[in-house]
Amino acid sequence: MEKFLDRFWPSQNDATRELRMKITKIEKQSKRDRCNIYLDGVYRFSLARRTLEDSGLQENEKLSEKQIQELKEKDPESKAFDRSLLILSYRANSSGEMRQKLSKNFEKPIIDKVICRLEKSGLLNDKEFAQHFAEDSKKGKRLVRLELQKKGIDKETIEQVIQEKDDAIELENAKKAAEKVLKKYEKEDSQTKKQKLYENLSRRGFSYDIFKKVVIEMNI
Repeated sequence: MEKFLDRFWPSQNDATRELRMKITKIEKQSKRDRCNIYLDGVYRFSLARRTLEDSGLQENEKLSEKQIQELKEKDPESKAFDRSLLILSYRANSSGEMRQKLSKNFEKPIIDKVICRLEKSGLLNDKEFAQHFAEDSKKGKRLVRLELQKKGIDKETIEQVIQEKDDAIELENAKKAAEKVLKKYEKEDSQTKKQKLYENLSRRGFSYDIFKKVVIEMNI
């Protein structure tokens, strides 16, 4: 087998061989056509059964970090999962966003498995994503709802999150936006100010009720 590995990874030198870790266990997953690979007694990664068979790997063989990476690159699911972790390293994503981004390079069956794996591990959670998105947004509920729809969040979750969004905070966000509008049109008459304010707040997703409260509280 060692000779096979030499042909499979011809670039390895003696220094790299010294850093190789021993395959102490190859374990078939119970519900999937994949195998878990343990190195030096610790779970390290998994491979599709076909990828494992093509590589010829067996227990007691040794792998370097470079060989591990090359194996994972030959395995579509591992490659897709690594890509998903890279995507998540930049910011949280909804499952819909993740699916769209992975679809540029991977087939649907692979993406479905990766999404499921991410959800089970807690790395993808549409409810938590929607809650944080709504809380952090400075926009009105109407626009928050539309943006969550675009991100693939289901209707029930969106409505629940919108109901939970603090009305007082939304009003404060609207008033902060209003301050900028009023400063811009400070020399205009009251009617013009109200018209410009309504147009601006409406574009930001605030309701007419929020607009009326802003007008009253800011004495416009």
